[in-house]
Amino acid sequence: MTKYLRSKKYHTKNIRKKKKTSKNRKNKLKKVIRGGGKEIRKITENQTETQFEQKEAIINYGSAPISTFNLVNCIAIGGIFKISERHGTFLTHESPTDYIELQNKLTKIKKILDSNDATITSIVIFRINDPSKSIYANGLTTEDIINLMNTFSINLFLLEPIMIEYSCNISKLSCGKAIISPTHYSTSLIPIRLTSPVSRSSKPRETFEVSVLKNKDGKNIYKCPLCKAITGTAAPENPEDTSLFTHDFNCPNKGKIPVES
Repeated sequence: MTKYLRSKKYHTKNIRKKKKTSKNRKNKLKKVIRGGGKEIRKITENQTETQFEQKEAIINYGSAPISTFNLVNCIAIGGIFKISERHGTFLTHESPTDYIELQNKLTKIKKILDSNDATITSIVIFRINDPSKSIYANGLTTEDIINLMNTFSINLFLLEPIMIEYSCNISKLSCGKAIISPTHYSTSLIPIRLTSPVSRSSKPRETFEVSVLKNKDGKNIYKCPLCKAITGTAAPENPEDTSLFTHDFNCPNKGKIPVES
């Protein structure tokens, strides 16, 4: 009898453990579907342009344009859809290294639109005109990731995406803006916007020494000695926004202030 009770107790404990593991897996899956914990914003705006920054996404069930800014080697993918006689748009914005998160968000957007009986009529990929030559995880370059997202979009939406290029000039503190509405999509070069407040902490921020190289025009370019990512011709002198110096997603120098040796 004692042996039977112990066996039953162990069996019950095992079932609870499996249920808990299954629940944890489901919670992790939900986080992935939400795109890293950031929900997709849904609006119905017919008058005013709505702007958002990297790592966000918007579905507008209205006719007003939506736009994203601070495009620096990033990928923004948007679309135009129709529900009955009403038209709307959606738009995303991610770094190339976060292309899995971008895929998750696009998948969720399609699921949301399908549940509303929407017909997606156009897909637009906003991409940099001169991609970074940095090599990211799995040996992928920005160009590789753009091509990968193009194929992904074809398979997901069953539409051939329209490619729209944007430009970026970090040396003049300007970068791309992408805008889309039911009747229009385009890009422009605008001043970089600092969207996060500058830290006022008295604690010194960490720095790292960059390798100074020359491009084909003889201008200085900068290379991270750890992840080997190369950042354009802009001098690494902007501690207020270290995101201007790109790194692989797991590089120890990410977020540190780049300085010349």
